[in-house]
Amino acid sequence: MKAFAFRTLIAGLCLGAGVAEVMSQMHRASASASVILAGGSNATRTTIPVTIDGERASCVLDTGTSAVIVSQWLAQAARLPAEAGTFELAPDGRTYVDRQTEIAHFGVGGYSLHDLPALISPNISGDQALCGYDFFARFPTLIDRDRRQVTLFPPASHLARMHCLPVDLKPHVPLATVEINDTWVNHIVLDSGMAGGGALWDGVRSELRRPLVANADYETMPAGIREGFACGAIAWVRYAAGAPPSSMPVCTEPSRPDGYNGIIETNLPAVHAMAVDYARRRICFDVSGSSEAALPAPPSSVTSGAWSRFNSLRPPKS
Repeated sequence: MKAFAFRTLIAGLCLGAGVAEVMSQMHRASASASVILAGGSNATRTTIPVTIDGERASCVLDTGTSAVIVSQWLAQAARLPAEAGTFELAPDGRTYVDRQTEIAHFGVGGYSLHDLPALISPNISGDQALCGYDFFARFPTLIDRDRRQVTLFPPASHLARMHCLPVDLKPHVPLATVEINDTWVNHIVLDSGMAGGGALWDGVRSELRRPLVANADYETMPAGIREGFACGAIAWVRYAAGAPPSSMPVCTEPSRPDGYNGIIETNLPAVHAMAVDYARRRICFDVSGSSEAALPAPPSSVTSGAWSRFNSLRPPKS
C-alpha cells in the first residue's frame, strides 16, 4: 500500500491524561489567538509544518486518525521512546503493530504542547506524521483549500458563514450524517486524511435511493474478492442540502468498514474550506455558490488512480 493509504482506528487505546484534560484544553483554546500557516499538500490531503522534539516534520491533517502518529524514521530522528505495542487495523484487513510513545515538545505555529501521547507506525515513511484527534482536540483548525492556508483558532465569524455538521466524537474520529446518492446516511467517518474515495458497508449500499453505478472493466484482486470487497463504483456525495454533488470512487464491504457504516474523504472539489471544531463537536464546510439541483449522471469510467486506500486490492498496472 502507498504511504498514508490507511485509516487508523485503534481499539482499546488509552492515551493521555483522559477526557477531562482534553475537554479542559478545548475550553482554553477558545481564547487563543489565531495563527495562519501555509498549507502543503500530499495528494488531496493538506499538510502543515510541525516540530517533534526539535525535528521538522510534515503533518497530514487527518480527521480519520484517532491519535497523533509518526513514522519510525521520524521517531528515531527525534529519539522518541518506543513503549508498549498496540494494534492498528487497516481497511484492507492488514494489521500493524504500532508503539506508544510521548512527544516531549510538539510545536506548531508558535504554539507548543508538552508530553503529547502519540504512536509510532511502520505504515508511514520519511519525515511524515498524521495530526489526528489529539491534535484537533487542542487546535480548532480551518483548512482553506482554495488559498492553501491553514488557520489555527479561526475567528468565530469565519465559521458563521459555513455549513456545520454535528459530529459524534466518542470514537475519536468524527461520525456524521451525509448525503450519498440522494440518501442521508449516518455513522459515516469524515476523513480528511483519505485520498481517492471511500468505503461503504453493503447494508448501506442496499438502502441508497440511487444505486451505485459500477464500472465493469474495473478488476479486483482475487484476495480482495475473497474478503468480500467490491470496487469499481461511483457515488455522489454532498455534506449540505443544495450543495453541488461531488463524484467519489467507492468500494463496498460485507462488514462495516472499520466498524462504521462508511468512511469518505472530505477533500472534494465542491468543498472550498473545512473547519474542524471539536470544542463544539462539529465540522463545517464552505460550499458557497451552491444551488439545489438533481444529481448529474455518473461518469462512465473510474480514474485509474482511484481508491488509494485499496491499491493492494487491484492488479498492478501493465
